[in-house]
Amino acid sequence: MDNSWYIELDSLKLLVDPWLEGAEIDYFSWFNKQWHRTPPLKYDEIPTYDIVLITQKYPDHFHRKTLKKLKPQKVMGPESIRRKVKRILPKAEFISFNKKKKQQSVDGVTFHFLPTKRWMDPIYDAFLIDDGNESICLATHGFDIDYTYIKEMGEFSPVTLLMTPFNFYQLPAFLGGTVSPGLEGVRQLAEEFNPTCVVPTHDEDKHARGIVSKFAKIIKSMSKEDLRKIPWLEETYQPLNHYHLTKIS
Repeated sequence: MDNSWYIELDSLKLLVDPWLEGAEIDYFSWFNKQWHRTPPLKYDEIPTYDIVLITQKYPDHFHRKTLKKLKPQKVMGPESIRRKVKRILPKAEFISFNKKKKQQSVDGVTFHFLPTKRWMDPIYDAFLIDDGNESICLATHGFDIDYTYIKEMGEFSPVTLLMTPFNFYQLPAFLGGTVSPGLEGVRQLAEEFNPTCVVPTHDEDKHARGIVSKFAKIIKSMSKEDLRKIPWLEETYQPLNHYHLTKIS
């Protein structure tokens, strides 16, 4: 379901970037409008969760209509969405991240915010979620992490799961440039974090309209069979192209 995930750790149940209905519109529908080609889960099919993590400020991650329906009690995400979250969810607790506040803990799970070097359009921000036994690296637009912050993090639990896009997605420089670096970005993240399992995210073949879709250059990654032949990926690649809970570790 594009970049919407349900993650269950030993002490915390996490809902990531829920987008369960309608379209996502960047600014104006004539500029960029996208909607699911694969029907998402219904609201009553979502398992119980403790907190919602919003990874980016953009509407395909921060989908207000969905959040209004879900009414989560706790939301965490970038400081840039604080006011908008409080506007639609005035009773929700909001836990924020920025370049000065890069670590938060909830119910024994530590969330490390890994900011990108890009200051104007920080689409490569990532998260490392550590429950003390294992970690999950969630890089929803791929690779461009500032290693200064990785060094500042110090030691963290072994990375069981890396979630990042496999498709290459590029726009002209005036629209933001490379949105997802594709397999090269996956390789660099895999080398950095040495994950047990690598799962594609944010690669849904969505319906699209508007100026952005006309300029977009999208190169889809290889077939599942060919991906499993890549030496650095063959033992870790695991496609989750279904809505069933899957045990990773």
